Amino acid sequence: MLKHQITYHVYSEKALLISWEEQTTDMISRRTTAERQIKKLFKEAVHINHGTYSILVVAELEMDHNEVIDLIDKRLQSKKSLEPAASLWKLPILYDIEKSLTEALKPTCDFKKIISIHSSSIYVVDFIGFLPGFPYLNGLDSRLQLPRKTTPSLKVAAGSVAVSNEYCGIYPTSSPGGWHVLGNCPLPIFDVHRASPSLLQSGDQVQFYAVSQEEHDQLIAQRETGILELENFKSHV
Repeated sequence: MLKHQITYHVYSEKALLISWEEQTTDMISRRTTAERQIKKLFKEAVHINHGTYSILVVAELEMDHNEVIDLIDKRLQSKKSLEPAASLWKLPILYDIEKSLTEALKPTCDFKKIISIHSSSIYVVDFIGFLPGFPYLNGLDSRLQLPRKTTPSLKVAAGSVAVSNEYCGIYPTSSPGGWHVLGNCPLPIFDVHRASPSLLQSGDQVQFYAVSQEEHDQLIAQRETGILELENFKSHV
């Protein structure tokens, strides 16, 4: 029996839903790798949408589901083809925790405790949404999980690292928002001039580390002058 059970559902005449029964953060990376393999298999003939633990394969024409399932299953059963190819990003953050968050977490967590909990976790990018390049990071410690603000903020600064319910996220651009802000990441999370505009991709891993105001400002300056090397913050896992 496969360690990770894959289920195929006929979704429509042109679509096939592929899902995984095991729902762990490890499966997010495997789902992303499976998505890449399917794209290689069918080239431009299909479009792919994904949930956290599922992939919806949509063909431009009516598909032979049995044939498609057979082709995909052979590819996904290969251990080599499903080796995760995600990146691990070490992202700097200047912690500047909103009062709403510290007040909500008292007396369990003070400022230092919040930083310790948040920076010790390794997150996995479930998906990109809400805003172009906005990553939904799975893996937030239950002690930092809060519901969205009752009244959203009218303006959340670009680079703001924030939490809501079970997710941590990073605002790629200035925007209204209802998440609780922990601090600011000075790296360009989304840039239309890059070959891949979104810095983070589904399945990537993220860990934050604290920087001082001076270090944060230096990274901002490097970003604005075009000398910031993003590869220095990435390794492969």
